[in-house]
Amino acid sequence: MQYLEQQITELKAEFARRRKRQFLVTIPLAAGVVLLRVFRDKEAGLIFGFPASTVMGVAFGVVLAVVAFSLWNWRCPACNKYLGKGMSPDFCRKCGIPLQ
Repeated sequence: MQYLEQQITELKAEFARRRKRQFLVTIPLAAGVVLLRVFRDKEAGLIFGFPASTVMGVAFGVVLAVVAFSLWNWRCPACNKYLGKGMSPDFCRKCGIPLQ
């Protein structure tokens, strides 16, 4: 499909918004994983003073929520296909629209 220059500009702006949202969930998730490792007490079986099983259950739920969000968010603004694992694609591999 052919797009007008204005449409391509709007699609690039939408991609930038989606990319920003993706960073906003990925960076805190990575930081949370590091914090879980740092603040765990193996001998007492605690993380942040709570039972490790409870904290890990909550962490697992958060990871599932982030994965679900990513599957919804990380899509081409033109064809709505999943953009893959990379964080900075120059174009959509499915429809070829420039994203940056």
